[in-house]
Amino acid sequence: HLNWNAGYYEAHIRVPGVLDFYGDFRVGGPFTTIGGFNPHLGFATTNNASRSHEFYAFRNDPARSDAILLDGISTPLTHDTVTVAWQDSTGQQGSTTHTFARTAFGPVIHRDRDFTYIVRMATDGDARAGEQWLALMRARNLREWQDAMRIGARTTSNFTYADRDGNVMLVWMTGAPIFPHPSGGDSVAILAHGTGQVWQRRAPFDQYPTILNPAGGYVRNENDSPHYTNARAILRHDFPFEVEAPRLRFRSQHGIQLLDNDRTFSLEDVVATKHSMRMLLADRVKPDLLRALARAPLAGELAAARDLLAAWDNTVAATSRGGMLFEVWWNRYRQVMDARALHAAEWSEAAPLDTPTGLADLDVAAEAFAWAVPETVRRYGAWNVAWGDVNRVRRGSVDVPVGGCSGALGCFRVLTLTNAPDGKRVAGGGDGWVIAVEFSPEPRAYSVLAYGQSTDPSSPWHANQAEMFANNEMKPVAWTEAEIARATMQHYRPGERPHR
Repeated sequence: HLNWNAGYYEAHIRVPGVLDFYGDFRVGGPFTTIGGFNPHLGFATTNNASRSHEFYAFRNDPARSDAILLDGISTPLTHDTVTVAWQDSTGQQGSTTHTFARTAFGPVIHRDRDFTYIVRMATDGDARAGEQWLALMRARNLREWQDAMRIGARTTSNFTYADRDGNVMLVWMTGAPIFPHPSGGDSVAILAHGTGQVWQRRAPFDQYPTILNPAGGYVRNENDSPHYTNARAILRHDFPFEVEAPRLRFRSQHGIQLLDNDRTFSLEDVVATKHSMRMLLADRVKPDLLRALARAPLAGELAAARDLLAAWDNTVAATSRGGMLFEVWWNRYRQVMDARALHAAEWSEAAPLDTPTGLADLDVAAEAFAWAVPETVRRYGAWNVAWGDVNRVRRGSVDVPVGGCSGALGCFRVLTLTNAPDGKRVAGGGDGWVIAVEFSPEPRAYSVLAYGQSTDPSSPWHANQAEMFANNEMKPVAWTEAEIARATMQHYRPGERPHR
């Protein structure tokens, strides 16, 4: 769910006897992936709100200019001096020298007359991130993959995992410092007079929020807390280290609705299900909106627009009509409500899968609708305009309708849309690289990279997947040597000219 200029590309790295991994990579960064798979297992990441650092303030020693007071003892700072040679665009050369101060707990980030401020990070000085990613990509089973995770150089992200043995798992990764104090957040430094007030140890990997092989046979996460990874195995919020508070927003609830059932999914079913076009927000609030409109004196165009919403299927499929009017109405309703609660029932841990729901003010809802109908006409030419007539994928020579919307509206196909000069909205982020894998005797997979393998508009690989993405289609992944041979368009080896 990054911008479509994020620089990720799709690749299969095969070094016989060493590595066989298909996934996404970044130019210049082969050991930082969002996800992928090898013959035995696969994993994917979503950002989490973990905390693997803390800021501290130590009192300066008034008798020594370069020391702090710790446990009542004057403790000198240490220093590293680094000289870097440089050359600028004019050809001028030189060198720059900086001296960096640090304490035994971490580097100094600021000093004033009274205090020395430091940041204490779980990964301070740990250079094993590449080693860990390589170990994850080479793991052959759950035990080896967990051992790779225990390296601990990656301290963020929800990792969803699956393997050919049938295991599924989610791990909420963190540096897991055991704080002897409440967190200061990112704006307050903890005043520490002694070493006992500074965190000293990290919790072991096996204590992290983890769900392994739960009832229902699924794990999932859409950037929310780990507590509701599986609706039948909700985690208690009683961890010995800081874990983000329970949260389950509309997109995550949509994901649970797609998975929490007794269906058996084929790979093709997974692909079709991923392309759900429902707008969950509409499911939750449209009944109250129609109730508000039923008691309002509507006639003519307003009455016809109300009937359109009543008949609307609550999707943002490209051909669906009603979604644009609903979105304009919702944004107006939110604006008028200002800081007031929007829903009759806001989200709660007591009903995490069914809230928020309803509308807090039916009168405001009706007034916002009366405003939204002519406003939708003004912006988009008609109040009954099709979703895809407004929302487009434009890349190279491709200009096609697309379904999808913001996660805040409850869409599972997430799109970031920006206004174009002609009044259309153009996808420029959101879903970008999508992959679905089945661990057969040989892995079988489909993928699509919305923005293509090249940022160069003149490249044939710049826009060749854009229409496929907009049409909810995915391409088969070439995995076996025979499949790779059939799909190969050009060969290259270092020191040789590329050849077809």
